[in-house]
Amino acid sequence: MTLPVGSTLVPVIFASDATHLTNFSGDSKLWPIYMSIGNIPSSIRQKANHRAWVLVALLPVGPKRVHKKAGWSAAQQERESLETIHNLLRHILNPISDATRDGITTWCGDGMKRKCYIRVVAWLADHMENCTIHVVYNTRCGICECPADELGDHTKSYPSRDHKSYAEWVKNTDTEKLKAGGVKIVSNALWILRDIMPSNLIRPDLLHNLFLGIIEYLMDWVEGFLTVHNRINAFDDIWAQMPGYPGNFVPRKPCRNFSQVQGKEMRAILRVLLGVFTPALGRKTGIQAPSGGQQQEFKRPILCVRYITNFALIARYQSHTDSTVQYMRTYLQKFHETKSVL
Repeated sequence: MTLPVGSTLVPVIFASDATHLTNFSGDSKLWPIYMSIGNIPSSIRQKANHRAWVLVALLPVGPKRVHKKAGWSAAQQERESLETIHNLLRHILNPISDATRDGITTWCGDGMKRKCYIRVVAWLADHMENCTIHVVYNTRCGICECPADELGDHTKSYPSRDHKSYAEWVKNTDTEKLKAGGVKIVSNALWILRDIMPSNLIRPDLLHNLFLGIIEYLMDWVEGFLTVHNRINAFDDIWAQMPGYPGNFVPRKPCRNFSQVQGKEMRAILRVLLGVFTPALGRKTGIQAPSGGQQQEFKRPILCVRYITNFALIARYQSHTDSTVQYMRTYLQKFHETKSVL
């Protein structure tokens, strides 16, 4: 769709993150949805004190499934809960859908009145929430139709999800095609948005996808690997001796003792992990020196840790060039070649 001359595009960004509140009053959870616009510079939008994000809704979190109630199966309860969520999302998105078509005339921050056309361009969420928002199974990708057993193979490409076909299949209750595509039998609220493909709304989320996903799993594996080879104490000793430097801090207690790892701690771990992991495997003082066979065995894990940490650190750059993108592709390729040790 081409906008009229003189009009202004307002890219809308949604973000949601279900939050666990407490275990002491009914295992309560909160699911807020926030909204911002892409016209605000990211340097401002990312700072909480600038209040660039507006809370637009608090979605209900369905209760735990009741498995012993006759005539009301767990699958039916899950479907009804998902339909309730999408009915609420449809209520939220309806005004935006109308403004996408007709536009709205409003005053801008510079004192000028403009004709603005609203487009939803991104929905920031972790994988589980993306599955709920896009009505796909948790074991499937929300962007493409990659089979569940091939999600770890990045060398293959698959077609993007065809939501027009999904809408038709849901209308006709074609359960076989929906199940084959990894889609649930629920009308998706995103289908009311004009001139967008819902799969394009999913954006990379460094915190949830990379830091709290891959890197957190990597840290658990590193701990187990060091324990098996009796190197965990050497790792802790070197970790405690790592000096801080401007722009980074090193937590003094072992990372496995963190009750909750936030983005700040994860970034600090990434910067020093390879520098602690490698000498811990090769340490010879106060511990039995690694044998020749162990030295060969340690090479592949060191390379695996190197590639994924380098990829994660470069991914945090504020801007990229062709060279940095190529570095990321190379590190990702090398990581997939060595990840069999994990």
